[in-house]
This record gives sequence, C-alpha cells and structure tokens, in this order.
Amino acid sequence: MMRGNMKDKLTGNNNSSDNITSNQIQHFKNLTNIGIALSVEKDTDKVFDLILEEALLFTNADGATIYTLSDDRKKLDFKLVYNRTMNIIMGGKHSDITWPSLVLKEEDGAESHKNMATYAANTGKAVKFDDVYKQTMFDNSGTKKFDEMNNYRSKSMVAIPLKDHEDDILGVIQLINPTDAEGKIITFTDDHMELLSSLSSITAMIMTNRKLIEGLESLLHQFIRSIAKTIDRKSKYTGGHIARVALLTEKIAERINTTNRGYYRNIFFDDNEMKEISMSGWMHDLGKIITPECIMDKGTKLECINDRIDHVKTRFSMIKSLIKKDIKIKEIQNEDAGHLKDLLAQLQEDQVFIEQCNIGSEFMEDWELDRIKSIADFRYTSDGETYHLISEDESRNLCIRKGTLLGEEFAKMKEHASVTASMLSELSFPHKYENVALYASSHHEKINGKGYPAGLSGEKLPLQARIIAVADLFEALTAVDRPYKKGKKLTEALTIMAFMAKDGEIDKNLLDLFIDEKMYIDYAEKYLVKAQIDDVDTRVIKALYR
Repeated sequence: MMRGNMKDKLTGNNNSSDNITSNQIQHFKNLTNIGIALSVEKDTDKVFDLILEEALLFTNADGATIYTLSDDRKKLDFKLVYNRTMNIIMGGKHSDITWPSLVLKEEDGAESHKNMATYAANTGKAVKFDDVYKQTMFDNSGTKKFDEMNNYRSKSMVAIPLKDHEDDILGVIQLINPTDAEGKIITFTDDHMELLSSLSSITAMIMTNRKLIEGLESLLHQFIRSIAKTIDRKSKYTGGHIARVALLTEKIAERINTTNRGYYRNIFFDDNEMKEISMSGWMHDLGKIITPECIMDKGTKLECINDRIDHVKTRFSMIKSLIKKDIKIKEIQNEDAGHLKDLLAQLQEDQVFIEQCNIGSEFMEDWELDRIKSIADFRYTSDGETYHLISEDESRNLCIRKGTLLGEEFAKMKEHASVTASMLSELSFPHKYENVALYASSHHEKINGKGYPAGLSGEKLPLQARIIAVADLFEALTAVDRPYKKGKKLTEALTIMAFMAKDGEIDKNLLDLFIDEKMYIDYAEKYLVKAQIDDVDTRVIKALYR
C-alpha cells in the first residue's frame, strides 16, 4: 500500500547526492518492502504510485513518468506522470492523461529513436543525459517547446526500460532533474542508476507475474464459458439456457450490490465474489455433459430416437381401415354394422386424446390415466389377426402425470447436479474461487431441504446458490425454446415462483428483490416474445407468499 499521499511526501527535499551512499541500506530495505507490497497489492494504480514514489524519494527527482507498452506493442502509453515544480499528477487514480502515446515504429517500419523513452523501449538499454539540451542523440525541439510554454528547464534525465524474464519490454520509467538538499539540479549518479535498475527489475517482475495471473484467470473464464456454450449446443432445444441463466445470475448479484433498500441493502459482493458467482452460474449445468440426448431432448412422452406417436397413429389408421372394411362386409350381408360405426367414431376420439396426452402437461387427472389404460387394453380382431393400438411401454410413457420424463429418466436428469459437483471438485480453483463447485451444483437445492443433490436446507444453502436457483427457475418457466411446453407469461411464471417461495423452495427475499427491482421486466424485454409480457400486479403476487 502507499505510505502516504504522493504529493505530500514529495514536495520537500530529500538527502543530497553526497549522502546517498550512506542511505543505500535503507533504500535496499525499501526495495524489499516494495517487492512485498507489490506482490500483494491488487490495485494496479496503487502499484504504479508505489513504484514512482520510491524512485522519486531515492533520487529526489523533480518529475517522473511511467510508460507501459500498448496491447498491440506499437506504442508507449502514458501510465503515470508527476512533476513537483509544475504541480502535475496525472494518470492512475489521479486523473486521465490526454497526451498522445509515443509511437515505437516509424511509417517505414524502422524503430523510432526520437526520444529517450522510445529509445529505451526499442533498444532495451538505459539512457541518461546530464543536460538534455546539450545532447545530439535525440530531437530537442519538443522538450524545449514544452519548457518554454511552462517556464521550466528540463536538464538531467534518465530512462530505464522495464523488461520481463524473456527480455521483452513491458514499459519504461523516466525521471527528470534530481536535486540536492538546496534544490539545485544535479546529475543522476551511478548509485542512482544502480538502485533505479533494481527498482525497474522488481517492477518488471511484478508486472510479469500480474500479467501471468490475469492471463490465467482470463483463460479460466474463457474456458468455462466455452464449455458452457458447448453443453448448451448439445441440446437442439435448450441452446442458450446456460448463458441466459448465467447472465441473469450476474444481474441479480449486481442488483444486490447496488440496491439501497430492502433485505440486501447492507450486503455486498466484492470483485472476487462476483467472479465466483459468475463462474458458478456458467458451470451450473456442467453435469449435463453426461446426460443422454434422448432424455435432454425428450420433447414428447413417446419420443425416443423419433416420436413414437407416428407409430401409434399408423396403428389407429390401420385398425380404422379394417373396421371400415368390416362395415362394408356387414352392409353387403345386410347385417347390423352400427356397433362398428360407433367403434370407428370412438377410435377417432381416442386418437385425438392420445395425441394430446403425448404432449407434456402440468398434471394429468386419474380419469385420463384410466382412459389411456383402457385404450392400451383394446384389441381388434379381423380375418383371424388381432391388433392393438398402443404397447405396454407406450402406455407407461403416456401415463406420465407431469412433463415428459419417466421416473427413471428424471432421476437420470437429476444426476447432472451431483456430476457437476463431482467434476468441479476435481479442479484446483484458486482459493478465492473455492466455492464454485458448491454454488454451481446447488441450484436445485431448496431452503426446505427437499431439493437435490445434497438436500441442503436453511443457512446451509448459500445465498450465491439461491441466486442461481432463482435465475434457473425463471428462465425455465419462461423459456420459449422448449418443445414440451410453451413459455409462460410473466404473471403465471411469477405466480408459480410465489407459491414456491411460500412452500420454502426458493428464497422469499430474493423473489422480493427480483420483483421490486423489476428485474423480470428487464429480462423479458431481452429474451421473451411479446405475447408473454403481460401486466403484472406485483401486490397480488407478493401477497401469495408474504
């Protein structure tokens, strides 16, 4: 951390050049302390403040600049600029720098050596001048013009490159006009250069480590999102589910951070916790990687490799043709065919009924199950051959009371939560993200303890997991890309969630936030079709669980 305000600490004079040698031990200690501070400091702006502060304190320079290499490696960007005499502190956490970057290459591709900073960056060599006006290595016109405009005298200057372990340039530190105890400009000494070189080495090492860590974290996030999108693509129907749940999860967590009212007004997730929540949201359905497509994509009760309703319809058609043939025979023989005509009409009604039952519903009544079983028991004999309408297995699937999955199929689907926990637990997440496996795998847990895979309840169910659960539930209720159901309107979806909150399945406080902050409207405008967006009476909805 900074050891005080930079401007306050650097407005006075430091030890003279003659006394620098006697203070080297202290500065070496400072370098050690800087290395420790830089290794734990997470704020990049504070890191550069700390670097510049020590360089100025050691040399008693009047000004200093830190440049960093641009992402395209073609320019030096101003990162931090300080000048005591001109009362300038720009960059970092102080103020924006509007000065243009320094170009490292000429238009013809040659290295630019127009000034000290670009020379140091292009050659990787430190460079210093006792009087910049008297050197002929660089063009002085820009420096002199700046001095004239600001009534300043640039004299002694040094530029030291920041290089990583592979000798690649990361940036440049440049200092100007070191002074003695009386404020007289002196030259940069060998001791100055030695200590500044040590400081630049420490700085480069920390910058390299920081870039490496940031790169690894970025790769981790990219990999997680890539895997999540791949799982989404596994299903021809639910593509985009994971992404929508993850993004809604992030939005809910962000709203908790910004709300100044209600239950969550004093709760705040820091940056690491927000990233942990985000990763958990993206990974919540990781376990579906082992779920068979025939279960994930079972859009109707009879769907297997294909929808077996077509086979059933073929049997109905064949038996109706046989009945029509038998009716004609009866009529030719002047026999009564009334019962066969009644049967033909009944089969037509039964076929319509079976086709409707094949579509997953919220609930089937007992009489509907009895009718399916009666149709399954039906047999018709013609010309010595006996025919049936639906098989025993087809009957069993058609009798699914809710949705399209059999009990064992739903159990297989539920396994994705425990598989998610198992797979993520095998990964060595950084300590700050150690709860990803728990949060991601707990989105089907319920506060009342009746969820899965672990049956967590009450305070054992973390807020982060509850957030994902609400996001997952709302997305599932309103999704328009499911073959086995239509996306519900907002009022219907929120009503279902209200009853679930009443029964202790989801968090009431989170549902309050979701409703009070009108997050359902923001989501609907982005993902739902117009017909789903109705006027929601939130007082009626909240009265169901409050």
